[in-house]
Amino acid sequence: MESPSHVKSGYWVCMPHCLPVAEIHSRLFTHLYAGFAVVHRDGGVTFPSTYKDQFQSFTRTVRKRSPQVKTLLSIGGDDHQGSHNISVVVKDADKRAKLIKDSIDLARKFDFDGLDLCWQYPSPSDNGADLGSFLDEWRDAVKEDAETRSKPELLLTAAVFHHPVIPGTGGRFFYYPCEAISDNLDWINVLAIDFYTPTNSSGETGPVQAWLNPKERNRCGSAGIGNWISNGVATKQLVLGLPFHGYEWILKNQCHSGFFAPAHPAKTISKPYRTILEIIQNPKNNYKTTYDCDYVATYSHNNKGSWIGYDNVCSISKKVKEASGKDNLGGYSAWHVGADDDKWSLSTAAYNAWQSAYNCKANP
Repeated sequence: MESPSHVKSGYWVCMPHCLPVAEIHSRLFTHLYAGFAVVHRDGGVTFPSTYKDQFQSFTRTVRKRSPQVKTLLSIGGDDHQGSHNISVVVKDADKRAKLIKDSIDLARKFDFDGLDLCWQYPSPSDNGADLGSFLDEWRDAVKEDAETRSKPELLLTAAVFHHPVIPGTGGRFFYYPCEAISDNLDWINVLAIDFYTPTNSSGETGPVQAWLNPKERNRCGSAGIGNWISNGVATKQLVLGLPFHGYEWILKNQCHSGFFAPAHPAKTISKPYRTILEIIQNPKNNYKTTYDCDYVATYSHNNKGSWIGYDNVCSISKKVKEASGKDNLGGYSAWHVGADDDKWSLSTAAYNAWQSAYNCKANP
């Protein structure tokens, strides 16, 4: 599919105490995702009942600040049940057909410009061919819908793992259907996130959202993007996922406080950037912040042993400049906008970095 230029997108995610949709600074984005619509085991798609009103009014609300912004309804999300239900649905042609029909009907009824499949993540027990069939059928249905309604085709995108091959246990893997992705999706949001977390690195810290990784070269965003390209997905169909969250460890020895320092998890759940900023900017907490250009990653630690890895304005800006300039990707996508601070620092940094890199290419 032909990819639009300069995708500057972000996910709004419904959750307790989530950012009100009316407070999204939509002028900073070309596309905004409403996440996540619920997938049922029979293939049905509905809005979460608690947040139904926000979904129904999402497009109308974000366009009050920016009438040009495009909106997409994201389906699935990062919860285990949603992932399991998508797995069940894509295996069955009748259930796929229901998901396709329900998703298109919801998008049209509430004026979304597109649809997004957020399957986090397929497992080795899933078949990439089934996902490929779903994408073929989804695109065909969107074309038919556009012809029937005499309207532009809905955009189709997906949020995907940072690598086109997802490893599992026992030497088993899930292989994304890269040809079907290239043929049917306008772009994919590559979730280049969570390379080191308290769950997968419980004994030491790490460059949580590394763009580069001199120590483990395949465990970073740039390597993931490179693997998608080498598997045949065009650079303009690749949109870099930007993480607006981080994780905390407790150092075992404060004399060792950099990446790969001995540590144990503080908590396994992520911290939104806004919370991290509140913690490290409080003078009583006495945090020191380090940006490491070798990894394009940031961490903060204090004299009580707390160590937090995350992306700040420096690392977000560098990643976006690399994506726009050297890698010539199709854009970036914030994961997720409600985690930004009150000044929208990360979203603004990404926007400005993309514009700067683009201007440099246009005026060498």
